[in-house]
Amino acid sequence: MKSWLYPGVAAFIATATPIAHAQSSVTLYGILDVGIQYTTNQGGHHSVQEASSMMRGDRWGLQGREDLGGGFKAVFRLESGFSLNNGVLGQSTSTAQRIFGRYAYVGLANDQVQVLFGRQPDFMLDYLQTTANSWYGTSLEFHPAINANFFGNNGSNPSLDRIGGGEVDSSVKATWSPVKSLSFGAMYGFGDAPGIGSPNSTQSYGATWTTTGTLVGAVYTTRKDNLTPGTVRTLGVGGTTSLGDFMFNALYTNSRWTLTGDVASIFDVGVRYNITPFQVVGLEYTFLEKNHGPANVFYSSVRSTYGVVYDYRFSKATDVYVTYVFQHATGGRPAQIFGMSPSSSSAQGVAAIGLRHYF
Repeated sequence: MKSWLYPGVAAFIATATPIAHAQSSVTLYGILDVGIQYTTNQGGHHSVQEASSMMRGDRWGLQGREDLGGGFKAVFRLESGFSLNNGVLGQSTSTAQRIFGRYAYVGLANDQVQVLFGRQPDFMLDYLQTTANSWYGTSLEFHPAINANFFGNNGSNPSLDRIGGGEVDSSVKATWSPVKSLSFGAMYGFGDAPGIGSPNSTQSYGATWTTTGTLVGAVYTTRKDNLTPGTVRTLGVGGTTSLGDFMFNALYTNSRWTLTGDVASIFDVGVRYNITPFQVVGLEYTFLEKNHGPANVFYSSVRSTYGVVYDYRFSKATDVYVTYVFQHATGGRPAQIFGMSPSSSSAQGVAAIGLRHYF
């Protein structure tokens, strides 16, 4: 990561009077992640392909702050997603090409309160992402994708419970940390029309508690559909804890479509073991349960997904990893691991090897 002072800002600080002590900084950062995947069954055929963003999404960004005095600071973040395979922008759709599709916000903060304005994910990602199997495994273990209409077709990761990052446009997000280990958050995304609860509007509320080796979080998020009178309501509760060289994670999410009462519940459990300071191995299991049989608007089948991952760190910035993920769907329905085309059977497996670099 690289930081610098804008020349113009530096000159201003040198010549200004009462606020000449203020400091401004900007950090350039990013992640590059690419590898090779072998899939046992996509539409009845096995396949080998290059894939980017398997362990972490490819991105580059700018993050900055300006000390305003009195404990206050201005903050901003601009982050762009892309595919390392072909350089195409991520988080874009047929109607919008987003240069900064992952984050685009500005705000004010002090030691306890922060208020941000712009495009940003809700608290499902902020408070629960690190309790999900996909955080410790790969994007193959994101919870199965659904129709992008449920996210407003705004380039969000289509993982049902928004753990993969459900970006909210035109949003205001406030967090409050009365003590270092405890944080509360509330967010509102303005919809397509004036007024609270308009179509395409989003509300998210959460809390998280952290201490040495342990994290617990809870989040409730709703999004009003822009095509129907329905609402997607999502509840999540998760946590992680460390015991010696082991780390355990668990996550439960429940998503409901109010028009039909369709529900999907997802359970994640995982364990990681630090073989050495440079080597980690992990095991993950995800169970997806739903109601209303094949007519469920989210998923047509109950699914079990199993994952194993091994990661070797060459340095703090570069590592290689290998993983295998297998999914089984019930009722003879096709299995479909996240990011893959549907299998022609109820089973699908993906083996992958990848390289990741932070800067």
